[in-house]
Amino acid sequence: MARNREAAGTDKEGWVRADMFEQKSVFYDDIAQTGLHELLESMGRILQLGIIVTHPDGHLLANASNLCSFCAILGGNRKGRSMCAASREASVRTAVAAGKEIFHTCHAGLVYGAIPLQVAGETVAVVLVGNVTLRPLAEEAVARLAVEAGIDREKLLAAAHAVPVWTQERLTMAMAAVRKVMDTVTQLLYAKEELERKMTTLGTSLGLALENARLFRKLQARAAVLERLIEAGRQISSSLDTGIVIESVLESVMDVLGADMCALRLIDEDSGELVLKGSVGSDADLQVQAGRVRVEGTVFGKVLQTEKPVVVDDLTASTREEEVPCYLGEMRALAIVPVLAGEKVLGTLEIWSRIPGRWSEEDVGYLGIIGSQAGLALENARLHLSLREYYWTAVQSVAAAVEAKDVYTCGHSLRVARWARTCAKALGLNEEEQEQAYLAGLLHDVGKIGVREDILLKPGALNGEERKQIRTHPVVGAMILEPARFPEAVVSAVRYHHEDYNGGGYPAGLAGEEIPLLARIIRVADAYDAMTSARSYRQRLGTEDAWEELRRGAGQQFDPRVVEVFQRVAAEGLEVAGNGGGGVLLWIFLARYSFH
Repeated sequence: MARNREAAGTDKEGWVRADMFEQKSVFYDDIAQTGLHELLESMGRILQLGIIVTHPDGHLLANASNLCSFCAILGGNRKGRSMCAASREASVRTAVAAGKEIFHTCHAGLVYGAIPLQVAGETVAVVLVGNVTLRPLAEEAVARLAVEAGIDREKLLAAAHAVPVWTQERLTMAMAAVRKVMDTVTQLLYAKEELERKMTTLGTSLGLALENARLFRKLQARAAVLERLIEAGRQISSSLDTGIVIESVLESVMDVLGADMCALRLIDEDSGELVLKGSVGSDADLQVQAGRVRVEGTVFGKVLQTEKPVVVDDLTASTREEEVPCYLGEMRALAIVPVLAGEKVLGTLEIWSRIPGRWSEEDVGYLGIIGSQAGLALENARLHLSLREYYWTAVQSVAAAVEAKDVYTCGHSLRVARWARTCAKALGLNEEEQEQAYLAGLLHDVGKIGVREDILLKPGALNGEERKQIRTHPVVGAMILEPARFPEAVVSAVRYHHEDYNGGGYPAGLAGEEIPLLARIIRVADAYDAMTSARSYRQRLGTEDAWEELRRGAGQQFDPRVVEVFQRVAAEGLEVAGNGGGGVLLWIFLARYSFH
């Protein structure tokens, strides 16, 4: 009898485990269907972090996204892949055992945050966020790792130098954003599964049938909101442009919550006021009236101080503690949430309705999710802009340094830029393409920073090795520009501006229409200015002689159509691009032209 009871107990435990396994399987299927992996991949690209979702035992639930080249090299090697898997499984098991997020340094020295995802007290998955270091990787440790894994030492060292170095505070802030999105998604999925489970067990009586219908409608509504929230996250995190981020946030609020009006405000750090950055549903007069609002003694101040949402069910009956500094007569209900980036409060996101008591606790929760997504995206946009401005300044310095190395080419890049823009206009290119031609002209020789001065200034003919070094400058220039996210058309023009129309140029030996049009324009403008300027190894040519050289090279070195147009605009005097110049004035362009 005892054996029977023991067997019965074992069977019961087996049923419980089987039921939990089935629940997890449904959960994993639902994750795939919601497109959560695509959302995490998008967040990983914006955050510049690797994001991995695993089973509670550490095995991958989906392919890792946005891994750095260092990890890619390790993962491409059997021994390295085995070491990475063992390290990942150890960190996941530690996080599951602790029941909370932890920081873990892997065998290769990279830092990850491990975030357990729990449903009904059970860990169903773990999200690893990181792929960065808190300090540069030590060369000795990387060298040892290369030997252990059987990987080329120099290749792994080069990749190690490119691993991003973050502060723990910044990583914690990114983890908080990922955790908030994941917690919301898992809870919604769990609610969906619970409702589906209830629906399968309800009887066929009229009362139960009505309950089924109500629950099903609620399930459908929640599922629709979940899909829209995931899509909103994709849209908000897909851009590093502040204006586009704000527009995406407001569109998401209107789509998910159906407000009569919504607005996003950011704190002016000088005055402490909230400044309206975007709104939907308000007219121009209202935008002026509510353009800047004080926060002291208002609901906005309460939100900023407590970092928690505030809901006013009926503005006509609000108390002094609920004072709204920009009250709208026809609006009755208001909900405000903070826009947060980690521990930093950036501003507020608000929704208005003409119906009293319109905003439920669930609505405010959804608004909070969008507010968190907005804060993360806005902070990323700010950091990216700061980094890009820093890099632009560095590129400007490099470009100026190139011309400073060679007194004979002073002003050359500026003149080429002017000729290129004028020629682009005459060829019928739009304004954006004209400005790209101008920028490519300014930067076409930036790669010469890596060429020795004795070669640049050599008065006689170059030998074979010297010509080889000179010919590296287009590719080096493109490599300098790429990290700053210059438009691809500009990078390509710099890379290929020494290609010949007949295929005899460098670096790729492209021919005809294979060569980007901006590169063909720069080729002609560069050659013309070089011929009409004095160099260390020859005197300048006259204008007519230079034009004759261009005509002679048409179809060989140069695009015949570009040569024809270039000579026409030069003859018509549509652009003043004389031999005088002021060096590479990159800031002239950047002051009035931005790209994203």
